[in-house]
Amino acid sequence: MPRILRQLVFDVGNSRIKFVLLKTELPLGTSQQLPLVEHAHSILVDEPLPWNRIKGWLDQQETDCLSSVAGSNPRGIARILNDWPASILPDPLEVLNTDAFPLKISVDEPRKVGIDRLFNAVAANRLKTVSQAAIIVDTGTATTVDVVTPDGSFAGGAILPGFELSAKSLHDYTALLPLIPVQDLRQNEPVVLGKNTTDAIRSGLFWGQLGAVRELITQHTQQLLTDSTTGERPLVLLTGGGSALLAPHLDDSVYFEPLLSLQGLALVAQQIRGIQ
Repeated sequence: MPRILRQLVFDVGNSRIKFVLLKTELPLGTSQQLPLVEHAHSILVDEPLPWNRIKGWLDQQETDCLSSVAGSNPRGIARILNDWPASILPDPLEVLNTDAFPLKISVDEPRKVGIDRLFNAVAANRLKTVSQAAIIVDTGTATTVDVVTPDGSFAGGAILPGFELSAKSLHDYTALLPLIPVQDLRQNEPVVLGKNTTDAIRSGLFWGQLGAVRELITQHTQQLLTDSTTGERPLVLLTGGGSALLAPHLDDSVYFEPLLSLQGLALVAQQIRGIQ
């Protein structure tokens, strides 16, 4: 008989803490599906942790819930662990050691790769075919465009400033340019030809980011097809906080998976806990 595994997963970044409640049908078998997101929320990294909201999620469930915490912000992770509500949740699994990941990391310094990039790669391996490569675009504080090879190895990629970091850099390192909130980009699609300073910055932030992402996808795709023995085009995945801004402007062959790293973390936690 199939049974349901529920997982509460925290991903602690430099700017935000994202957390989701996921469900997976067991046994896992050979399904290419990711854990299904039932609830999702995020807060700024220094905001109070919303344990009452999480308790409300769990009060609706009839099964126990496994918890996992990971991320690129050690101070934020420590705050969650120190504030953990033991009366509500069992002790969480802190995922730090990438040696336990079901993933080969084929780069010069594997231990220096951002952990979210590796969670994305684990999730991509669940979605792609056995002979297919994958390209993963993750738009957060930084934007990464990474490659997973057909044999499932994380092969590296490119890193560039994301929307928020680019906006902050223009403001911090010039005397007169204003700080443009990323929320402004969400309200209306920026014009291409800015007739004032604010619109010119909006144009550069949005269309410049989109152009960079498109070109990196193109370059990675060309290299992967050159190296391919089958000619199969790579699976292209789009995720991260800024992904909803870019998604309407990318090719239909790009799959929008906004919470890919959290789903990858859930898969890693399943592997560590020996869940079949």
